[in-house]
Amino acid sequence: MNNSNFIKQSLYFQGLPIYETDIPHIQRILFTVNQAQRSLYAFPNLNSKVPITIVDKRLLR
Repeated sequence: MNNSNFIKQSLYFQGLPIYETDIPHIQRILFTVNQAQRSLYAFPNLNSKVPITIVDKRLLR
């Protein structure tokens, strides 16, 4: 998915302008999104659990 030709074709099919200087930035964004998705594959129920929050009353003053 991070192939520059794939990105160019995707932009073309959506009618968006293709700027060569933007391709590396788009590749980095896609890489970051893929990394975030991997953790959800490893822990699919991650969002269904409520995190425990401990509040120090001294900090609320």
